Amino acid sequence: MDGPVFDAMLKTALEEALRLDAEDTPKTVRPSARHRRRMRQMSADPWEYVRSGGVGKRRKHPARYLAIVAAVVLLTGTAAGLALRSGGRFQEMFNASPWAEVYGEAANTDQLLDMGGELETTVVNANGLRFEMLDAVSDGQMAMISVRLTVLDPAAQLQTALHGVHFADICTVAEDGEEIYTYSLSVSSWKSETYADLKEGQFFMIFSINDLALEEGGRYEIRLKDLLLQNIQNGNQKLLLPGEWTLAVTLRPAKVLELHPAHILPLNGADWTLERLTVSPLAMTMDFRCLGGTWEYDWDFLDNILVNLRDGRIIKDCTIGASGSDSEINLVMEFQMPVDVSQVQSVTVGGEEIPLKPET
Repeated sequence: MDGPVFDAMLKTALEEALRLDAEDTPKTVRPSARHRRRMRQMSADPWEYVRSGGVGKRRKHPARYLAIVAAVVLLTGTAAGLALRSGGRFQEMFNASPWAEVYGEAANTDQLLDMGGELETTVVNANGLRFEMLDAVSDGQMAMISVRLTVLDPAAQLQTALHGVHFADICTVAEDGEEIYTYSLSVSSWKSETYADLKEGQFFMIFSINDLALEEGGRYEIRLKDLLLQNIQNGNQKLLLPGEWTLAVTLRPAKVLELHPAHILPLNGADWTLERLTVSPLAMTMDFRCLGGTWEYDWDFLDNILVNLRDGRIIKDCTIGASGSDSEINLVMEFQMPVDVSQVQSVTVGGEEIPLKPET
């Protein structure tokens, strides 16, 4: 449903609600203090008012009161944003990406709507910064959380405009208290053409978490500490805004395709076995263990990893993160588009093709 149609429906609902109120209420009666207080609550945060049960207590004309809430949303100019389902913002972002054409039929953004999480701390406003959580999705091994940051402190706003956004520490804490540091953060400023709707002093942030424990879902907190001024040229840092900020989200459980190919591959002078391969709509991971030989610390083989699709297309431009030692390597490949896993036929590593056949 496009914006004009949605706004027209809300406008109709408002007119109908006003008409019913005019029929039921004498013209000489002023709104009570209780009614005015409710309307102020609804105007300040209409959706929180609904969730708290404020509207649900009036059951004589439930449709009418829901229409009034919708009208408040329209009048406050937030209808378009609230109309998006969880996962909807990420769907819009990926739909606008030029990578959709590259991925062809394997690209599937509709599944993001089934991967949406529940944002628990919608707004955090403290210590000169304002964080607005916009959307969150999780596919069972990778989660993405989008946040709009507004720098309220004038001095800090000037410095972040020049040097960007940097924090002294960022960690993700799972529901059981375990700290997860396997994350990445991308930041776009108001100067970016891609996010032209950002205002001066605002930044669009995407936190990415890679963890197989995401398969079980649950509550996660992103904890940030101290905004820093970082000199890109010499790497020097100094404290810009002290403080701690916590963003919380509850992610849905999701199933991940996990294979154990035990496929032996020669990589950089040593033999390695691919012990585990996991595939989900947003990412692919591979765990290798060394069988013998002398491994040269050369990551050139990462450039030759191919994802082969059933329609004959080949995906090679992924964001790859690698960590390892003399005995093991862990690779994380983030797709540029949400992938229909059933459309992935095989993966080629070091010239060896590995079929993606679920284990039976």
